Amino acid sequence: MKSRTSVYLLFIIFLALSLSAIEGYDVLAKFTGDYFKKFYVTQIVVFGCWENHISVEFSKSIMLNTHSKLMYVNINDNLNLDKLLKVDYWSLGIVLDLDCQRSHIIFNQFSEQNLRHNESYFWLMPTSKEKIPDYFHKLPLNIANEMTLAVRKNNNLQNSGNETNNNNISYILYDVYNPSYRHGGKLNVTYMGHWSLNDRDEGTLTISLTQYKYKRRGNLYGLVLNASIVVDHPPVPDYNTYIHNPINPHLDTMHRYNYALTLQLRDYYNFTMNLKRGSTWGYLINGTFNGIIGDMMKGLVDFGATPFQYKPERLDAIEYTVQAWMARPCFIFRHPTTNELSNPFLKPFEMKVWYVIGIFAAVNWIFLYTSVKLEHKLVMKQPVCTLDTYPASEIIMITTSAICQQGLSDGPRFYAGRIVFIFLFIWGFLLYQFYSASIVGSLLAGKPRWINTLQDLADSNLEVGIEDIAYNYDFFATTTDPVAQQLYREKVAVNKKRKREPYYTIEEGLQRMQKGGFAFHVDVATAYKIIEETFDVNEICDLVEIQLFPPKHTATATARFSPFKKMVTYGLRQVVEHGMARRLRNVWMHRKPECPESHKDDPVPIMITEFSPALFLMSCGWFVSMCIVIGEKLAMKKQEIGEMKDGDADAKGYEDPEDFDRETASTNSQTSRKSG
Repeated sequence: MKSRTSVYLLFIIFLALSLSAIEGYDVLAKFTGDYFKKFYVTQIVVFGCWENHISVEFSKSIMLNTHSKLMYVNINDNLNLDKLLKVDYWSLGIVLDLDCQRSHIIFNQFSEQNLRHNESYFWLMPTSKEKIPDYFHKLPLNIANEMTLAVRKNNNLQNSGNETNNNNISYILYDVYNPSYRHGGKLNVTYMGHWSLNDRDEGTLTISLTQYKYKRRGNLYGLVLNASIVVDHPPVPDYNTYIHNPINPHLDTMHRYNYALTLQLRDYYNFTMNLKRGSTWGYLINGTFNGIIGDMMKGLVDFGATPFQYKPERLDAIEYTVQAWMARPCFIFRHPTTNELSNPFLKPFEMKVWYVIGIFAAVNWIFLYTSVKLEHKLVMKQPVCTLDTYPASEIIMITTSAICQQGLSDGPRFYAGRIVFIFLFIWGFLLYQFYSASIVGSLLAGKPRWINTLQDLADSNLEVGIEDIAYNYDFFATTTDPVAQQLYREKVAVNKKRKREPYYTIEEGLQRMQKGGFAFHVDVATAYKIIEETFDVNEICDLVEIQLFPPKHTATATARFSPFKKMVTYGLRQVVEHGMARRLRNVWMHRKPECPESHKDDPVPIMITEFSPALFLMSCGWFVSMCIVIGEKLAMKKQEIGEMKDGDADAKGYEDPEDFDRETASTNSQTSRKSG
């Protein structure tokens, strides 16, 4: 009887303890549901060492009260965490019971399987111990991780009736992170808030850390971060002075400006910058990135002090943050004063108009010629002027005179011909007014600009030069723009006449551009200062800019999956929004040289190349007239010789002049033999 009573008593004690444990975990379930609901996490994985009935009740409570999806996993060796914690959504909640003796196994396997502590995982770690485990100091945590330590207080206290009162159970919450364990950072545990049950058995969660995460974690306590910068020009007087001060600000402008921004970021977060000098930005060569991007992928560099332009192949290698600089390389050249592709004397009219003028002049010639011929046929009088003797050529002279606003002494006598003559001169007068007004107007107007697009530049006779910098080589190697490809083939690529590609230093390229007839592709941030200091007003006013490619937005970048991405983004946003970026831009970016407004009022001189078609036309007239004069002279000489022969033949009685020629030739030959 006593043994049966003892068994009943043990059963009752075991049942009471079990119910007490279940009720305790039921409180944990309420706390867990409230916590993840606060952070909008609906996918939860629980790691523990609980009995099956406890894990079932825990899971059931959370899924019914919060409508979350939950999976319970017993802590053991060889868990496939990569599969269990695979995130196809924004965030995943992880509950790890630190009271389990083997809880550290989860962290070990998490690191061994190369999973990252980042914002994708929200860790909640309940425990009844007051002290955080020592192994937390060696966890590879970083500034981005979300990890909360929940310390249970007043667990299962008894009320006055010796009954368990779950309302006395509460959790004290601590925010746990390390600025960067990899860089020698120290573990930081900060009070975060608390959770408790009220009289109505409802949980109350109070979070005191309301600041943005990267603002409240803004002090990195001098943590050393690695950065890299590209410098394309020799630093003067020394490297450290060159990158910190606006000495020759037109050189390496983009790099030094962005480095000045990162110095503001350094002061904002209180970290130490270990700056190294990179060889180039980083381009994909044979499947591998070189330069700064290559160093980022190797883990040698955390972020770039040099900004990076957006390129598709870089999206899998780096993380872009804030864009604060726009690079604007373009072709700059002195626009030619004359267009060698067209005759300036033909400019006032289109070619169609010139064709119509020629046709109309021919029609006038036909009418006047017909009028003069009818006049001769009907009047039947003797010729008194050249219009009567040579009507065709004289009418050509009349038509030409009408067009050129000149006059002739001869004219038709019939009324029909006179009417045609009058309207011919009226037409010539109107034509001359339009032509001369167009010429004068073009001289009074501003200088014409007919090279306005990249296609115009490719079709012009200007030489082309390219700044010797990495992104220009990369652009021509990867571009699919047909106009840019045409420009490269015709003006950049090596051929029989061009022994090397025209890549020049900034100084050499701008000097060639200053002489004219040369277009140089250079970043305006570099060119403007040199142009303003070395070009005169006329040369500045002749300058034209044409984009080879659109302006490039550049941004500070971090390594792929870097925990510092959002930290850098937030810090640089603060720097930009507080006006520091604009101030630094005014320091490093030189203003565009301006052409004075009064320069437009200066007269446009006529160059010899513009006037050369008139000289060429006059020279052609001289040449033709000289040829005709020589021909006429030869014809007259031949005619005189013929007349002399006819006279000698008549004097000697020869009927045929050829007989006289044969006799004269034989006499001359005999005389030559005797003299020999």
